[in-house]
Amino acid sequence: MVSSTIMEWLTQQPQWLQVAAKRLLEFGDLNDAAISDLMILCQQEANNDFPDIDCSIPAGAFDAHDSEKIHLSSISKISGVNKLAPRTPLDFGKSNIAVVYGSTGSGKSGYVRLLKHVCGARDCVRGELHKDVFSAEDVAQKAKISYLKNGTPVEHEWTGSGVCDDLCSIDIFDTSFGRVFMGKGEEVSYEPLILSFFSRLIDVCDKVTAKLNADAEALTSKMPSLPNDILDSAGGAWVKKLSAKTTADDLDSHCSFSSKNETELQNLQQRISVTSPADKAKQVRTNKDHADGLVHDVQTCLNKLSDENCQRIIVAQKKSILKKSAAEAAATDVFSGAKLKDVGSDIWKELWSAARKYSEEMAYSGQEFPHVQDNSVCVLCHQPLSEEAKKRFTSFESYIKGETQKQATESDREVRQKIDALPDILSLEALKTKIDAAGIENQNIIKASKDTVTSLQDKKNKILSPDSENALGTSSQSPEWIEEIRKISKGYENSAKKYEEDAEKDNRVELQAHLKNLRSKKWLAEQKTAIQEELNHLQSLERLKEAKKKTNSRALSTKKGELAETLITDAFVQRFNDELKALKASQLKVKLSKSKVSKGKVLHTLQLDGAVHNLNEVLSEGENRIVSIAAFLADVTGRTYSAPFVFDDPISSLDQDYEEAVVQRLCALASKRQVIIFTHRLSLLGLVQDYAKKISIEPKIIHIQEEPWGTGEPDNISLSTKKPAQILNELINDHHPSATTIFKEKGKAVYQQTARDLCVIFRNLVERIIERELLADIVKRHRKEIHSKKIGNLAKISETDCKYIDELMTKYSNYVHDQSDESLVQFPKPNEFKTDFDKLKNWLDEFKQRK
Repeated sequence: MVSSTIMEWLTQQPQWLQVAAKRLLEFGDLNDAAISDLMILCQQEANNDFPDIDCSIPAGAFDAHDSEKIHLSSISKISGVNKLAPRTPLDFGKSNIAVVYGSTGSGKSGYVRLLKHVCGARDCVRGELHKDVFSAEDVAQKAKISYLKNGTPVEHEWTGSGVCDDLCSIDIFDTSFGRVFMGKGEEVSYEPLILSFFSRLIDVCDKVTAKLNADAEALTSKMPSLPNDILDSAGGAWVKKLSAKTTADDLDSHCSFSSKNETELQNLQQRISVTSPADKAKQVRTNKDHADGLVHDVQTCLNKLSDENCQRIIVAQKKSILKKSAAEAAATDVFSGAKLKDVGSDIWKELWSAARKYSEEMAYSGQEFPHVQDNSVCVLCHQPLSEEAKKRFTSFESYIKGETQKQATESDREVRQKIDALPDILSLEALKTKIDAAGIENQNIIKASKDTVTSLQDKKNKILSPDSENALGTSSQSPEWIEEIRKISKGYENSAKKYEEDAEKDNRVELQAHLKNLRSKKWLAEQKTAIQEELNHLQSLERLKEAKKKTNSRALSTKKGELAETLITDAFVQRFNDELKALKASQLKVKLSKSKVSKGKVLHTLQLDGAVHNLNEVLSEGENRIVSIAAFLADVTGRTYSAPFVFDDPISSLDQDYEEAVVQRLCALASKRQVIIFTHRLSLLGLVQDYAKKISIEPKIIHIQEEPWGTGEPDNISLSTKKPAQILNELINDHHPSATTIFKEKGKAVYQQTARDLCVIFRNLVERIIERELLADIVKRHRKEIHSKKIGNLAKISETDCKYIDELMTKYSNYVHDQSDESLVQFPKPNEFKTDFDKLKNWLDEFKQRK
């Protein structure tokens, strides 16, 4: 019923989640590549792209199945973990009970901390795994964990991080576990198959979300920051509102800046920079007048030196030359008898003209020139005129007033008028003055204007030269620079009007706002590519955001919480109460109750039953410990698979009754799964041996100690963990041959320490034989009960036995106890040890056979 309900519920979820559920059921855990595929599928679904994928879940997918059985075998090759440096593997044996004991500082907690990290213990109890903080050597953290998986040997090489998936089922209890269910809620570690499936599906959601978040974080924005001076502009406001919904048309509209906009920007900057718009308007109009004057002057020169005008001047010059030639020919006839040369030349004509003017205006005022009446004199030399002179004067005047000379004169006058009408060309210095006055700074215009003026001057000079026809060929059309200056003049006019308008209105704030908007528009145009990339970035983020909505695990958590109410909470609470009873702590008024459901996790907490105080404030340290153990066992025993339990000093702070109850419960658990106990308490060791024997389990006892090279070293010669006969055999077969070799090869000085160690071991062995064999194990150290049924075995003891054992104790106590400085102790030689070992073995074998 539950399975069919879940399958129906899944069909109503997003498609990618249905695919995830199907693949989880098919393959178990999903690797990183599978998570990436699901992320892509989630993004496609967010974009309404639904690929054709089979999402159907086969019937019976949630049926229970057998779990794997794990048995922890050994830990070896440890480095970089606390001070652990064992040279011998920590072997847990094949028994379902293993007890690792050692004194304080021997390395027990180091092993437990290592297992927490390898097995993936809860974060709240795992803690940090330090290296040897007292060592300057920096070594890599590593260890080898050997275990059986369904009977097959497996080895895991741990390299300082990560967990072993096979060993995640191992549960570890130590002092820190007491914090798990106390004070804050903690999730129960046991989950039925269906709830485990939901947990894994929620984990898939979290992993896909994490990948989407990683992709989102990788999409870093490259949008440049807005300059401070345009933050509050229209463009700045638009940038702040950029989103994935911003269209391409909107982008083009805000990120375009034309040449017209640039001109407007420049003009506006100039307008705002002016403190007195009225004065600026006058200045601009002055610039305009100078610009117009320059254009007028140059254009006038261009017009008057046009090809048409120049052609007319050239024609007039040619005509004048012809007329002059005709007049000169006529003069040759008139002046052929002249006594002086060049009579009739231009110079002579000027002299004649001056004489006429003098005669008519001064000498013979009112008389016609030349005055050749009686008593007339020459107006030049004042000599009386002879008849010949009078005739010569009269012929000269007739020539001058003749038609040929008249035409020549008129033609020459026409040429002079045309040349005099030619304009004066600006000098380069005058041109520069006018350009500066017009405020023209464009170097291209300045150069072109100089070229034009120089060309005009050359053209005028050529017209005045004898071969004036060379003046033609130079264009007289208006050059482009004049049109540019006309545009500048027009700009001056517009600027002047705006400055005049500014002078009439107080609109500086409005202009500054408009300038800021233009600047922002220009900045946006310059950054258009970056803004387009930012839009792509925002659109990618939006798609990831929509995809993340599909990975929300709230629905999964809610559904899991509903199922967990029935499948976990009641059963968990019942198991807790049963464990309290088994541990003889049912009288404690505590209860385990559900605190909340978070992301599908049913959280529980320990509380006082009938009081609101914190558990730690009311219960004793021992009561807190026994309640924690009950909660731990209730948590982990709900599982259907056989995973090992690891306990670190479980009886710490417990009294004798609780101690025995805990050991009895742990031994009972060992009938179904491996139980590993780390302790420094010999009483716990004895209790484990006694209760394990009752259920026919031979516990594996390992003693560890600190050696000069580090802690955690297993010791195979511990009296507390082995039977007397076993220790005696090891002394005979292992230690005696080794001591003999040292004696022979290294001498007495080195042998002394070895011999003393053998004395200590042998004396302690004799004590153990007295307790376990001679006194029949009736009373045992660290054990509560007395085996009174074995009292009859005391009848086997003879006076000889007592004397023999007393002699051994006396002999070896003398070797072990401190001696006077004046006495030199000579320890037994190897042969003497061998004699005592063999004699004790023979006595022990015989004593055990006595009736």
